[in-house]
Amino acid sequence: MEETTSTSSATHADHGSFAEALRRQRGRESQGSVARRMGYSPSHYSNVENGHKPPTEGFARACDVAFGTDGVFVALFLSSVGTSSRVTVKPAQLPPSPHLVGRVAVLQELDRLLDAKRDNPSADVVALDGEAGVGKTTLAVAWAHRIKSRFPDGTLFVDLHGYAANGDPVGPGEVLEDMLKALGVPAQDIPTTLDWRAALLRTVLNGTRTLLLFDNAARIEQVRSLIPASPGCLVIVTSRRRLSGLAVQYGARCLTVDRFGQDDAVRLLRDVVGCERVDAEREAAQRIARFCGGLPLAVRVAAERVAASRHLTLADLAEDLSSADHRLDTLSPYDTDEAVRQVLSWSFRALEPAAARLFRLLSLHPGHEFGVDAASALASCERSETCRLLDMLAGVHLLHEAGRRRYRFHDLVLDYAVERAAADESHADTERASRRLLYWYLRTAAAANLVMSPNRPQVAVEGLVMLSMPQPMSFSTVDEAVAWCETELANLAAATQHAALHGIHDVALGLPMVLSDYLYWRHPWRVWIGPLERCLDEARRCGDRAAQGWILNNLGNAHLAQHRLVEAGNCFGEAAALRTEDGDRAGQVWSLLGVGRVLQAQGGYEPAADKYDHARTLCSELGDEWSWAIVTAYLADAHRALGDHRYALDLLAQAITVFRARGDRQAESCALDKVSDVYRDQGDEVASLDHLNRALAASSAVADRWSRAELPRKLGHRHRDLGDCERAHRAWTEALLLFEALGDVRAAAIRTELDTLEWKAVPVPRRAG
Repeated sequence: MEETTSTSSATHADHGSFAEALRRQRGRESQGSVARRMGYSPSHYSNVENGHKPPTEGFARACDVAFGTDGVFVALFLSSVGTSSRVTVKPAQLPPSPHLVGRVAVLQELDRLLDAKRDNPSADVVALDGEAGVGKTTLAVAWAHRIKSRFPDGTLFVDLHGYAANGDPVGPGEVLEDMLKALGVPAQDIPTTLDWRAALLRTVLNGTRTLLLFDNAARIEQVRSLIPASPGCLVIVTSRRRLSGLAVQYGARCLTVDRFGQDDAVRLLRDVVGCERVDAEREAAQRIARFCGGLPLAVRVAAERVAASRHLTLADLAEDLSSADHRLDTLSPYDTDEAVRQVLSWSFRALEPAAARLFRLLSLHPGHEFGVDAASALASCERSETCRLLDMLAGVHLLHEAGRRRYRFHDLVLDYAVERAAADESHADTERASRRLLYWYLRTAAAANLVMSPNRPQVAVEGLVMLSMPQPMSFSTVDEAVAWCETELANLAAATQHAALHGIHDVALGLPMVLSDYLYWRHPWRVWIGPLERCLDEARRCGDRAAQGWILNNLGNAHLAQHRLVEAGNCFGEAAALRTEDGDRAGQVWSLLGVGRVLQAQGGYEPAADKYDHARTLCSELGDEWSWAIVTAYLADAHRALGDHRYALDLLAQAITVFRARGDRQAESCALDKVSDVYRDQGDEVASLDHLNRALAASSAVADRWSRAELPRKLGHRHRDLGDCERAHRAWTEALLLFEALGDVRAAAIRTELDTLEWKAVPVPRRAG
């Protein structure tokens, strides 16, 4: 892991204090062993422990996690360099404050619990439980907004999807990763294990006053690792079940959110329908409130039905509810699910047939959120008509508009949609609809890849044709293709896993192949490793050895990006063996390249060069000039590491000639970056900077936006090391803008680097909000 040194004015003696503490803590354990646990190179660790190199806050955090010292090393670091070098991130993740009806007594009780004097050594915890549809989330978010000024270090919000009908609850490891990134921890400093991530969260929040809201927890295990130790923090948890374990372990105050009383239910009717209409039919309003059993979701859906129609009176609706002949199910105020199902049926039964069908089919979507085009594919419907139907569903609150032409179900509404699809659609119809969507994702991903990687080998998917196959989306620019992949990232992973689970072989194995370039650039492994492993199981079940090779290579890239070198080597090695046995020389090239990359990451430059040489020979035999050039660039980097600079430059010149002839600016940019590294190692900073600037210019229109953003960051380091703070500031400012546009957590690390510069000419751009 690379580490940027601080430019603060901390004295050598200060660094020595940190180093002395490090030596004491290490004891008899080897430096190499500690470095591996921390995720740093042994040489870097040795330099810090021997006082030759100052520590950074990221290094100090890694020390605290590795040794379990609970902030000791961070405190030493801050005392030596001052707090100015620390990244100050104040998250503000609460959803918009909802309009809260009633709940005055509950809010007063929550305020009383917060104000109560407690001798609690860790964070305060308040757990709100209650039945489905009772308004726990609305209450929790409204209260959080009411008290957020008391937590000046920020607010964090996570939907744990504890009772989502589609997909599994969110695991604590995934939540911890997202929270740490939101708090400014660089991605490379986030540990891989749950316990270390939890320890790092406690370190980061130590001494802060931060509010954390965890919504829709299914069980205490989802929350246990997320609770900070700092007594200044507050944790709010909502769940359908009472989480008594939180009270036992953390002294949580558990509060059950009850249904509305009659007055509050009528007040909600007035809020939605309007005071005049409700006051004109007070008795009918009282009857509706009683039939809804005080369940806020039921009251709101009933009110929306009246509000949406000028002709439906409250008396009409009350009469429908009172008569069993006009009810699809029995509305029971003692059974939440039955109450919600009944009330949802009112809106559903009022839909025109096309909207009702779309509502049912949307429940087949494997992701949490979807767009218009995916909905069109499911229903085999024109886009304009789909937009009209989606607007209708959102208008009666059967769908929630999550963004511009993006939609999602409330969990309870999704449960109802799944039931209606099972009851009203034949198995053959749902099977066809699901396949339409999955093949649409596959073909659209292929169209995006063709625009993003036009010079690279493409996976053929046009032979996958079925009855009523929807047309895939088309993309005019690289920006459009990348934006679609970013928007659909989680859905593509969910579609891949769904296809694997249901034996839809073409899609399960096709999507990882089509998206391999994008996945390699983007590194979205948190959401993709699981689907890839499912796909590998499917490929093995089907005996598809070619697909196994592709997926193993993708998994190798995933593990390598996360510094899991043993797992990466196993994946690449198994893929290489399969492809060798099958005579797949083209595939063997990429697996050998992966094996070489792992060896090089382990410091085995000579064996890595041997693997690259073998792969180059295969490329020459196949007449594959482009793959030959890619492997040649990697071979050059291995020889650079071995000190054979002249040969490395010669190899890179050969590779660049091929890339330019093919118009592959992306590969050319990577090769020029490697040339810059050779000149840097030779001590020729002028040539190194020149080639790094050429790499930056070549990358201006490429699809790999993440590597494109990394180049000015690297350029800033070079200028800073040469003492040119003005150019370093300019380069890092450009990198910051690029990473912020991508929503990449590395933006926070660049802010730290900018803060260490002694020269500043322009304000550092900040993300709005």
